[in-house]
Amino acid sequence: MASDEKKRKHKNEKKEKKDKSHKKQKTKVVEVQPTPAPLPTSSFSEIVARLYIHLAPMWSGKVMDGVIEQLNAFLMKYVPELDGIVIAHSDIELLSDKGTVLYDSPFCHFFIRVKFLVWKPKKGSRLVGRINLQSQDHIGLLIYGTFNASIPRSRIPSDLYEWRASEDEGAPAAATEENEEANEDEDHERKRSQYGSWVHKKTNASIGGEDGVLEFNVFDIVEANDILTVAGSL
Repeated sequence: MASDEKKRKHKNEKKEKKDKSHKKQKTKVVEVQPTPAPLPTSSFSEIVARLYIHLAPMWSGKVMDGVIEQLNAFLMKYVPELDGIVIAHSDIELLSDKGTVLYDSPFCHFFIRVKFLVWKPKKGSRLVGRINLQSQDHIGLLIYGTFNASIPRSRIPSDLYEWRASEDEGAPAAATEENEEANEDEDHERKRSQYGSWVHKKTNASIGGEDGVLEFNVFDIVEANDILTVAGSL
């Protein structure tokens, strides 16, 4: 009885170990070779990296398709080894003619070299975003219509700007088929300043102007769940 239980335990441990070995088959960045950014002030960089690929049997005969699918999994995600968000990849090069199959794993293992376009803003740099939300506590922005940024109240100079609550908060918006496009812009403006807006004390001008475009300094960069959030200051 004890012998049978011991055999079952050994069999289960062996199965768990085998399952874990298959779950670990994940493409890894093993080496990076940064290239100069197009401009010294640019937050975009081209980085040449060497990756260790684990290709499933289903990609036999169409290796490049399998490689591209694995590389696509990096897109619009923060990759620690590249220290930024991957925007695109190009110039894929297989570094060997043959792959390696190890032990009882059906995956084919080999190295590739690829060029990544990475968005990696730096602390102290200046960025431009479009305001999508204003509140007493912060100003929310979108950079390139994609990346989130936030300017907390503590980083908005109180000697230059002040918060003014909206007088018509929650006012309904009229909509007709003829001016639908105009209403979309109005809706964006209304959402951006529905609770109020930050204004310049001397000029009474709303921060960001009519189009809501605002230039700011980067004082911190926060990474969470494969996403970068920029913290800014004015």
